[in-house]
Amino acid sequence: MLSHLHEAPLHDFPIRDEILFQYLAILPGSDVLEVGPGTGFTAFSLAPQLKQMTLLDVAPLAVEELRQTLGHVSNIRLVCADITSPDLPEQLGTTFDFAFALDMLEYVKDPGACLANFARVLRPGGQLLLTFPNMPPPAGDGVTWFSDLAALEELLRDAGFGKWRIFAVYPRSFAATIYSVMHEWPLRIYRRLRTGDKHARPQTYEATWAFQNRRRIGHFKAALHLYWLLLGWLMRLGGDVFAAEPVDDQPLGRQLVVRATR
Repeated sequence: MLSHLHEAPLHDFPIRDEILFQYLAILPGSDVLEVGPGTGFTAFSLAPQLKQMTLLDVAPLAVEELRQTLGHVSNIRLVCADITSPDLPEQLGTTFDFAFALDMLEYVKDPGACLANFARVLRPGGQLLLTFPNMPPPAGDGVTWFSDLAALEELLRDAGFGKWRIFAVYPRSFAATIYSVMHEWPLRIYRRLRTGDKHARPQTYEATWAFQNRRRIGHFKAALHLYWLLLGWLMRLGGDVFAAEPVDDQPLGRQLVVRATR
């Protein structure tokens, strides 16, 4: 873990990683697909225990950056492609035991094609985990959300998934307090001090302020990673970071998690 301080890609502590680790038990030696990998930190963390980790992103600039930061990791493969593309299975050229995408589905214009492709590239019995904020504008900045959970279930059924579970998650009070004090408060102060469009809501990772300023932030990478390591450890002192609850008939405005099996 300490090697991550210098070797890992720059990490901005996306708390959504905690949802992945808590709700998807990826088996060692598996073939895994991640869509929308961001900086690649999550993949870097998982790769040592896997057979192969494939990262898929639609943006050539983001993929090129990943090549520079993760090109030395022998079992990480990078693919530049659209998750909704009809020929995605041919572009990937293989199938997977597990697939996941963290806070990505809300930016996909055709969620049906997206889910169908996930099913097509998963092996029989393969598992998918999706997490996304189900929020329409102006609260959300994505283009896809579900006001009726039955619509999402129909897409999963039509995609070819045999079973699924959809639930909402929220941080437990202890973890939420630690995260707010150590992450959100300092971040708010920093945002007030920095220049540029402070109200921008980028739709792709390479459009974010963090990506565009990655070289400058990179000088402080080791210190930031050490801080994130401490933050994660403190959040877990109170047990699981997240709690799950049924969605029922109120899916809007909640962080949804989809667990589906091919």
